[in-house]
Amino acid sequence: MRTFTFPDLPPLKDFQFLTDSSGYVLTQAGQLYRFTGERTTLVATPPQFSVSHFYFRNPAHGALVGVSQAPEPPVRQGAVGAAALPLALLLWLAWRGQHRPLVRSFFFGLGMLLLCGGLLVSCTGWQQYRTPDPGSPHTMLLTHNPLGTQASPHIYLPNKGQKSFIALTDDHGSNWETQQLPTNFYPTALAPMGRNFLVGTYANEQEGPIALHGDGDIFIYGTDATRTPQLANNSKQRPYTIGVSRGITGLLVSALDSALYVFGSERMPTLPNGVMSGTPGNIYVLPASLQSPTRLINTPDTVDVESLSQARTGEIWVTMAGRKPQLRNHRLVYTALPTKRLLRFRGGQWQPVTVPPFSSFEQVAFVPGAATGYLLTATGEVLETRTDGAAWHPLASKAVRQLHPCQQGITWLQGDNQLVFYPTLAKE
Repeated sequence: MRTFTFPDLPPLKDFQFLTDSSGYVLTQAGQLYRFTGERTTLVATPPQFSVSHFYFRNPAHGALVGVSQAPEPPVRQGAVGAAALPLALLLWLAWRGQHRPLVRSFFFGLGMLLLCGGLLVSCTGWQQYRTPDPGSPHTMLLTHNPLGTQASPHIYLPNKGQKSFIALTDDHGSNWETQQLPTNFYPTALAPMGRNFLVGTYANEQEGPIALHGDGDIFIYGTDATRTPQLANNSKQRPYTIGVSRGITGLLVSALDSALYVFGSERMPTLPNGVMSGTPGNIYVLPASLQSPTRLINTPDTVDVESLSQARTGEIWVTMAGRKPQLRNHRLVYTALPTKRLLRFRGGQWQPVTVPPFSSFEQVAFVPGAATGYLLTATGEVLETRTDGAAWHPLASKAVRQLHPCQQGITWLQGDNQLVFYPTLAKE
């Protein structure tokens, strides 16, 4: 076990080890530092936004995301907006012909017929793209094409004045190529897939003056077409997008089954509905090709998935949020729950897990390809398993705040600014 303390830095928000003694740290103020041992160097980042997440594929190739305040972007024209244009035209014609009853009646009737017909098709047509998974009552198989591009930015009106950004570097952060995301949602997840970077978003997950809104998308940056030929023509100005109709709290690219796991909130219903907004589930599983078929897995209750990890056995483990969205006085707010549950998906069924005396957990993380896994309890302890989750034992209890598994073992952030590298594979 190796410990690294950075007393001269403000409290840390996130970190990444690239070797057993070097990597990057992000402070809560959005400053990025490179560290070697306990020596740190400030990395100059783009001034357009405050960094909220980062990831480096290697010491040179990395990405940052974040938000800033800017003039309000244009409103997205969704399915209802597109349908409203011809409908508005018909109603306007009916109004212009109000002195002629037959003309008025004809255009009004035609407009209502188009509206009702469009809603009927949208409410039923998408169901042909989903079928129940015979292996699990909690899973739906989807056959629609998930990959596409947006005709216009995806905007949440209460996020007025907000802009979201990504910045890319291939020279250790000496230079950054900055691009505005086609949304004003918060970037809440960042992960590499091949040489590409995936950005997950959440419209608004914080309770406050802006209403909660569990919508989100994945934006893909890069032209690595090894698994997905369409990405050879990907554009930074108009990136390929996967609309998920739910807020994203995390992304996991699994080497075990070559899949992308997207997790977060329950679906956000839309009018008209689509296959994603009309199908329950808060874990979306795509093959590495990002093509159909895909899966939506539904966890118990309408609670966000906060962390997800895959054991060597293929089982999915998740920790759930300690709050539940609830409609109160015509407003969506959070209601506190007594615990943050730990669940495992085994044999197509969800099983609750407790590790007495602990029953509330912040995070679960398995070491890729190993029987070793780690749990972070709600009170800051770290528990370890060497048996794929069959048994757990205490490992650390120093106010741990975050876990990051790596090929060599587990790393964690404890206290304000202390990192721990704990190699485990040699002990297996």
